[in-house]
This record gives sequence, C-alpha cells and structure tokens, in this order.
Amino acid sequence: MSVNVVSNANPVNNSGSSSNSGRTGKTGKHETTPFPSYVTVKKTEKIETPKDIVEINEAALDSEKVSNKGQWKNFDMEAFQTEVRNKLMDSINQSKKTLLDAGVGFAEYNESSILYKVDENTKAADVPEYWNAEKTSQRIVDFAMSFRSLAPELSDEEYIAQVRSAVERGYKLAKKDVGSLPGPSAKLFNDTYSSTMKKFDELVEQAKKKSGEA
Repeated sequence: MSVNVVSNANPVNNSGSSSNSGRTGKTGKHETTPFPSYVTVKKTEKIETPKDIVEINEAALDSEKVSNKGQWKNFDMEAFQTEVRNKLMDSINQSKKTLLDAGVGFAEYNESSILYKVDENTKAADVPEYWNAEKTSQRIVDFAMSFRSLAPELSDEEYIAQVRSAVERGYKLAKKDVGSLPGPSAKLFNDTYSSTMKKFDELVEQAKKKSGEA
C-alpha cells in the first residue's frame, strides 16, 4: 500500500526564459531579473486504486487540522467500538441462521481469544459479496480512518494504534454477543478479523514510509 501525493505545480527557476521581468541597472543597460514561475506538471495517466485499498488522505487531514485540534480527547470511543461491533454482527448474522437450520456443527468457543477455534479445512460461510470478509473488513477500516482529522495532534502511527485497539475491542464485543457459531460462520468471523488487522498493518507501513520521507 502506498500514498500517492500528487503536486499540481512545481517551482521552476527560469532565469533564462522570456518570462523574466526587465529593469534598468546602474550601468544604464537593460537587465533581467529572474523570478520563479510555477509550471503545471503534466500528470501521468491515473491508475484506478482498487476499492479494497485504504490510504491515509493527507489533503483531507490537513483541511481540518486546525479546527479539529483537541477534539480527539472527547471522542466517544465506546460508541465507536459499538459501531464496529454492529458492522461485524451484520455480516455474521447473514450466515448464522442458515447454517444452524442446516445442522452445521459449531466451532469451539473460547471467550479469552478474539478468534474461534475452527478446523483448518473449514471454509468460510458463503455470503453475498457485500458481507464477505474482504468487504466487511474494508468498511470497518474505512470507518476507523474516517475520524483521522479529529486527532491532528497524533502521528499517523499513534492514531492507527488507538483505533486498531478500539476495533479489536469491537470484535471482542461482537464475539461475546453472538456466542457459539457454526464452523463456517466462525471462519468468516476469523477471516474478517484477520483481513481487518492486515489492513491496519498496511496503513502502519504506509505511515512509517511517509514519516521517513519527511
């Protein structure tokens, strides 16, 4: 995952160009004084970013940095965690009832772990694309990153660490609420969690790369 920051213009010193301003020097001769002109850089052909890739939007962050400073300390993290739980519950409930009706065996429930213990040969429940692990994890991470501008006092890495922790808590809440699950539903839960954490890992790497270039 990478951050694509495109500058619309670059300062170019055209000291020998015809755009220089003219003046008369002490010798009486006409002299030219160079000044920078801003030449629009020709953008390369835009490559569409896949929808399942999250990027830290610097422009959106900067636009509200001043007005939102200090708001993060008042952020309702409990409500945030509950919303993460709700997004996950929507996905899991899509598969649970059907599998229960079909008599599918349950995965082992362990309250101390976020993940369910499922057989390695178990396949994730077949659900509509909108509810699969990739799409659901994307919505969760998008939701988490949508509040970035509320915490301009935090570095990207610090912010990601905080919301990641809250998302993990949301997963724990969801697991506690749904309890035991049929194997395929449990696998869907596990896959969604793993996909979510992977996306956060990619954002952290992106943040590190950006801070290293600063």
